[in-house]
Amino acid sequence: MICPSCGRRVPDEAITCPSCHASLDVTRKLSLTGATWCPACGALVAPGVSECPKCGTTVREQRPERRRREIDLPDIGNTGMMDALGAPGETGAMTRIESAIPPEDDAALGTRRVDRLPRTRAIVLAALLAVVVVGGAALLITHPWNPEATRISATTPADTSMQGFPGFLESLTGQDSAGGGEVTSAAELLSQEHERLGELAESVGESEELLKSDGVSAESTDEQRAEWLDEAEEVSIEVSNLISEVSSLDDGTNTEAVDSLVTLGSWLRNRCDILTSAWELAAASDDIESDAAAIVSELSSSRDYARRFEQQYDLWTPEGSQPQD
Repeated sequence: MICPSCGRRVPDEAITCPSCHASLDVTRKLSLTGATWCPACGALVAPGVSECPKCGTTVREQRPERRRREIDLPDIGNTGMMDALGAPGETGAMTRIESAIPPEDDAALGTRRVDRLPRTRAIVLAALLAVVVVGGAALLITHPWNPEATRISATTPADTSMQGFPGFLESLTGQDSAGGGEVTSAAELLSQEHERLGELAESVGESEELLKSDGVSAESTDEQRAEWLDEAEEVSIEVSNLISEVSSLDDGTNTEAVDSLVTLGSWLRNRCDILTSAWELAAASDDIESDAAAIVSELSSSRDYARRFEQQYDLWTPEGSQPQD
């Protein structure tokens, strides 16, 4: 510590300064290293003291010394090797540690280099699995049991009764097939459409006669007249579809023949519209006998279209003469 009077360094245990002989009782330095305070009175307790010198309270408990187990271990420090001067002593070298893994060239073991390769059975199983996977994928793609599975051409039967062709078609005209198909020419198609127009005209005439006889009869029921109206509407739709099909057959070389058939179809469609209107009046009538005259007179406006159709139908075949005014 330092003397408060002269400032010289003074030993910690000195009571007076050896230089100025000043009293150092009040300035003695106490070492607090390891010191504690009494939990009861707060007095400072010197290191190593278990009881407070002021109030006698126990400051710390004396813990019993921990027992140590003596184990007889070999001395690995002195290996009996010579030091640099040729004298035996400690060299700091560690003892040899034997590995539990045998070396590759251990002749005492039955393990050979070939034993570390995959077993023959594993190779065979892997090859069989590869064949099964690749073969199954090939079969799934090619479908050898179903040649039609990968066919992209349209072969689904279609109902063509509303397009001017009765019944169902299994395949399209001119479509490639296994047995080879013939391509229908535009002239042949126009001839077929001409015949179909004649059949539809006969259906319209039969419907007109049915309306004049049974359609305006008191013996007919509302259900019958409604059914006959539906049949007339179906014929009208067929005529409209036929006109569209004939128009699509115009390839630039048969324009006049196409125009002739379109004109015949238009006359027949106008006749169908008048017939459908008359059937609608019959189906909606509450007193068919009273409305019979008005219904029949509705058909009178279709006579002109029927006359024109009958005059030109035979002349306007695809191979016949051209339209006449």
